[in-house]
Amino acid sequence: MKDVGRYFLGALLYFLLMVVSPAWSDDIESVKAMMWDGDFYEAAEIGARLGGLEGYTLAAAALAIHGYEIAPESEKQGHFLRAIDYAEKAIEIDPNSSEASLQISHTLGRYAQTVGVAEALSGGFAERTKAAMDKAVELDPENVRAHLSIGSWHAEIVAAAGFMAKLLYGANEEDALAAYQRALDLEPDSSTVHFEYAVGLMRLDDENLELARMHLEKAVSLPVKNAYDKIVQEKASRDLMALPGK
Repeated sequence: MKDVGRYFLGALLYFLLMVVSPAWSDDIESVKAMMWDGDFYEAAEIGARLGGLEGYTLAAAALAIHGYEIAPESEKQGHFLRAIDYAEKAIEIDPNSSEASLQISHTLGRYAQTVGVAEALSGGFAERTKAAMDKAVELDPENVRAHLSIGSWHAEIVAAAGFMAKLLYGANEEDALAAYQRALDLEPDSSTVHFEYAVGLMRLDDENLELARMHLEKAVSLPVKNAYDKIVQEKASRDLMALPGK
């Protein structure tokens, strides 16, 4: 009877292991799969638990996305602070990682958005985020999201500081457009690139609205391949509807 009991217990454990989705096992590919499916918070938790360069880099990216796109307002700042910590852990492991440098700028930038424009500019966030994204491009000139980040950095500073943007921070419209165009050249069929390009154009001035409309329409028309694409497409649709008529 003991042998029979052991058999059924073993069979039950085997069954339980088989029905648990492999996407929840603790490995890097599972973290990527969770992000693909939109489980950003869970991906961040497992990525941080795995650690290492890729684990911390993915954890920072996933938690920053969750904080910005999904989390309630009261939780955003806490998520961004944790994401910064993960990005810093990644850069400690490999200071020459383009992706880790990108996540330093990404997470710092998201946190800066929660403290307000004045504090962000006076607190050195503009310089720190720019240094990190510049390093990401230096380490990998084809890092598309780093080019997007540079474009958005220039556009946001110009929108916030106006004519003082170039004098105080070296931010200008020409460099914003050049960075967006570089990202577009690298990934012409990315909904994220078209959407971020459009957002940057809308921040700069009203003269760019028709070009922004074109990029929003393109972002909406591209196929949705993952959960983040869906988020981007929904935002692009809303922005497109909010644009003044032709």
